Amino acid sequence: MKTHYYRDDIMKICDKNHLTVEEIFEKLSKIYDDAWKSTVYRNVEEMVKSWDLKKVVWVWKKAYFETNIWNHIHLIDINTWFIMDLQDEVMIPNLPKNFKMTDLDIKLFGEFSS
Repeated sequence: MKTHYYRDDIMKICDKNHLTVEEIFEKLSKIYDDAWKSTVYRNVEEMVKSWDLKKVVWVWKKAYFETNIWNHIHLIDINTWFIMDLQDEVMIPNLPKNFKMTDLDIKLFGEFSS
């Protein structure tokens, strides 16, 4: 597997973006004409396991990947499907004192006004 070979390029492609594996493969195949979609899938999944990428699953079970691995909220425009990260520190009130949050997956769907 060429994980070490594609890793840096996948990180650059995903920087400040929310992309599917298909979109990552499309961009990567412009750099490497011998890239295989199955290899890109395996690379991306390995990068999620190693905390290089974060996997964001939508309601429709479509997965998007990003380099922002820290807990944050996603704002999703329902007209354009543009995804924006809300970068403030996330505080959840009223959590039980004996509960330690280890991950967060909050998506807010709406519309950005002009």
